[in-house]
Amino acid sequence: SSDLISDGRGNAVVVFDRHTLKTVASIPAGTNPDGIAYEPVTKTVWAFNGRSSNVTVIDTKTEKVVATITLPGKPEFPVADGKGNVYDNIEDKNEIVRLDAAAKKVTAEWPACDSPSGLAIDLASRHLFSVCDGKKMAVVDANTGKILATPEIGDGPDAAGFDTKDKLAFSSNGDGTLTVVDASRQDFPVVQN
Repeated sequence: SSDLISDGRGNAVVVFDRHTLKTVASIPAGTNPDGIAYEPVTKTVWAFNGRSSNVTVIDTKTEKVVATITLPGKPEFPVADGKGNVYDNIEDKNEIVRLDAAAKKVTAEWPACDSPSGLAIDLASRHLFSVCDGKKMAVVDANTGKILATPEIGDGPDAAGFDTKDKLAFSSNGDGTLTVVDASRQDFPVVQN
């Protein structure tokens, strides 16, 4: 069985054998692919290209590009909801886009916060956690795009995560901190920094 990774310098998505770790194929993508996500409904991999402001969609069965979708700006981290939608932070537009995996098109653009980078999702509650400059995490309704809360996080965030068991959202911050947000409460309080 094969896995796929983005190769930003090579402007490609690399297919490798998970048992031997040998490269099986190199699939040309846009310029500087970075964030990458698997979309289970369509069985596609989505490679978000930072410099060409688009996304390369690859069929995992054929290992071929099936679409290149133009985005409104520079993409950062993507997540898939398991129901046919892919979400991505658009860093230079301060927004989140929703893409329909079957239709292969952008279906919504929602304001987020300043220069969003990391993105995580709570599949059960359908909440997105977008970490941004200005020490903010935007908690966004994945159905409507409404911002539900903006808890204060550490400075210079890059990655976000979500723990389904304990209902906690995380932001790893460039200032050397990890912010923990209680996503089980409607006010999304910071538990610890």
